[in-house]
Amino acid sequence: MPCTINNSANIDLTDLEPHVQGMYDYFNQKLSFKKPPVMHFDSDPSNQPNVLGKTAYYDPSSLQIHIFTDGRHPKDMLRSIAHELIHHHQNMEGRLDVGGYSGPGYYLENDKLRVVEQEAMLEGNKLLREYEDTIKKENKDMSLKEWKNNELNGLLMKKFGILKEEIVLEEAELEEEIIEEQEEETPVKTGMPEDELEDNKGMTEELQETVKNVLKENKTIRLRFK
Repeated sequence: MPCTINNSANIDLTDLEPHVQGMYDYFNQKLSFKKPPVMHFDSDPSNQPNVLGKTAYYDPSSLQIHIFTDGRHPKDMLRSIAHELIHHHQNMEGRLDVGGYSGPGYYLENDKLRVVEQEAMLEGNKLLREYEDTIKKENKDMSLKEWKNNELNGLLMKKFGILKEEIVLEEAELEEEIIEEQEEETPVKTGMPEDELEDNKGMTEELQETVKNVLKENKTIRLRFK
């Protein structure tokens, strides 16, 4: 189940949101969250120029992750989300409320909070790297598959005697050129029996259908015409 995203900062999440949801799903598979958090993308211009300002925080009472967006690289925001997802996991397990001092500089003053913070830093970065490498590997495998398909399509076109002179055409143009060329190369002979005419027509239609199927696999391909 995807987590809820509130974009009060009104930033463009077109490229980021798929990774927020994908990363959440990956973390959920590894950690089994009992409940999903709510992601809030916030804007605070007064916080941006502060070198040691806030980047994100987790509210355990409302299960909300708040990410400050001003002037940040998308991947940096993913790092903050990864960190806070570990705090969410700790909260779901009842390990986040350790008591003691939690004000500024708590990392040096509260040993128990330091332990949960170290876990968030370590596990958050580790799982984010795993997610990133998983996505890169999937994209690489997909590119390899696409390349193999293009090679196979090229061999198929060559088998049908279409490849001669290299040129790049869009799909619609390409289909029209091939069909017109095939029609020119398959003249109707006068006096041909009806059954032979039907066979000849069937072969042409079969070739056209094969070409269309190839074109569905590639928006643009390289052809060599006679």
